[in-house]
Amino acid sequence: MMVRLVIMGLDALDPDLVERWKMCWFMQKHYGRHYVGMINKLYTPILWSCFLTGLNVEKYGYSLSELREKRTREAFRSKLLYKLYLLRKKIPIKKLGLRKLLVKLGLVELYPGSVMPEHLLKKSFLEELKAMGYSVGAIEIPGYNETRNEYYRVKAGELISSPFSERVRLVEEALEDTKMRVAEAIRYVERGYDVVFTYSPLPDIALHMTMKPDLKAKLWIRSVHYSLYKAIRGLLDIAGEYGYAVLIVSDHGFDLETYYHSKYGFWSLNIDPPAWWDVRSILDFKKNILKLVRFNIDLNQ
Repeated sequence: MMVRLVIMGLDALDPDLVERWKMCWFMQKHYGRHYVGMINKLYTPILWSCFLTGLNVEKYGYSLSELREKRTREAFRSKLLYKLYLLRKKIPIKKLGLRKLLVKLGLVELYPGSVMPEHLLKKSFLEELKAMGYSVGAIEIPGYNETRNEYYRVKAGELISSPFSERVRLVEEALEDTKMRVAEAIRYVERGYDVVFTYSPLPDIALHMTMKPDLKAKLWIRSVHYSLYKAIRGLLDIAGEYGYAVLIVSDHGFDLETYYHSKYGFWSLNIDPPAWWDVRSILDFKKNILKLVRFNIDLNQ
């Protein structure tokens, strides 16, 4: 029978922490790690774009500088307004707070998403599956159709020196947002979609809320991981009940010693992968996912 697939993207779920902290909730039936070190900038929208396309998108017109230029340009409701804004930036006079004013007037988005250029979007496995007639549900995927994730990326940077209680509130907000995304994904599963893909900005947001964490902070971070699992558990359970293969995957890990994104992400499957399944880097997922969805295999073998 054809394999239907649920993908649960978790930002910065680290393979070493999963094992070291015995977070078996994420391991499912089979798990592993994948390399992301070939990517120059381990930036979330770039990494998920690589995951979707099987390409190092930095080499295909979507480097960090190109991403930022595109995101800024598309934040403006008017192309003419954007051109005028660029002209204003070239004038060496004191800042007038023009962008803040434009945001206040509703002429510029405050937290614009990062979406790949059209030529790369077409190469994503989601678009290729749609073109083949498969039903696809995609919820807040960085690089593809995100609308709310930039809010968390910006706030995480703004709150790093704020009282811990404020940082905790941002994590709690991300957990509630994750629950809403999961609820939408469950509706896609109940309607029998072939591929359902959703994403959470956690645990990355929590990891960025502590600097060189002590034991107490590490215990809090682990508790956030468990709260995240509880937030997504309903999707994992119902996907299993409906006979879906479930892929949990992260874009990168997080090194608590260097306090930076690590070069390995995590993945797990609720099934024993077929003999041909071979994931060594983030660029390998596309071909394996397409093969998993398109080919008839016995999930019980």
